[in-house]
Amino acid sequence: MPFFKNYIGKQYGDYTLLKLIGEGRYGLCFLAQSHSGIPVVIKRFKPRIFKKNKDKNMFEAVILSQLHHQSIPELLGVINEKSFYGFVLEQKHGDTVQSLLFKKKHRFTSKEIYLIGYQLINIIQYLHGHGVVHRDIRIPNVIINSDKVYLVDFGLARWADNSCYKYDVDYSYLGDFLLYLIYSSFKKQKMKRTPWYDELSLTNDQMLFLKRLLRLTDPYESINEIKKDFVKAFSIEK
Repeated sequence: MPFFKNYIGKQYGDYTLLKLIGEGRYGLCFLAQSHSGIPVVIKRFKPRIFKKNKDKNMFEAVILSQLHHQSIPELLGVINEKSFYGFVLEQKHGDTVQSLLFKKKHRFTSKEIYLIGYQLINIIQYLHGHGVVHRDIRIPNVIINSDKVYLVDFGLARWADNSCYKYDVDYSYLGDFLLYLIYSSFKKQKMKRTPWYDELSLTNDQMLFLKRLLRLTDPYESINEIKKDFVKAFSIEK
């Protein structure tokens, strides 16, 4: 029996763990329910990893406690009991982009790519405006629910500075993320491995935009500039 099943049905704090919904290097994510029936997500840290990274563990909680955005999960509390240390987070309903791509085989349309990209850029703009760099904008950490986009997992988030934690790391992640969406509807014609900029059918504006995000040419310096160029390159109203 997988060890995580030992937690299912047990109560920690005011919450009962219902099922495992994710597992990563640092811990487990459970769907849980409060005494009043409100669903939440509880991120439980692995004890060994928690002790090893004790100086870094609180970044996520401190940062989330200072963010208030409809597309970012709210930190509802901290649990520290019975060798169980974890964060209680607001549940954001929907599917991760990873699940949509690889389980549901969803092919994103140009309209969807624009709407998702625009919302994600708005979220990044909010974070950078509050001095936060996410550092992990990947397909497992972006949730889609109908026409709404959410960004989760702030375990690697840090306060931005000019040395270790620069804003431009989020630009590179954004470029990779958008390429996943674009490739979802791409049909490869040749077996030969080809760079994305040679095989994708992109406009000049789109090509330049992605290359600048990925630092293959003159890189972007601000999320505001990125937002402006994204609309120019991907807008469906052109």
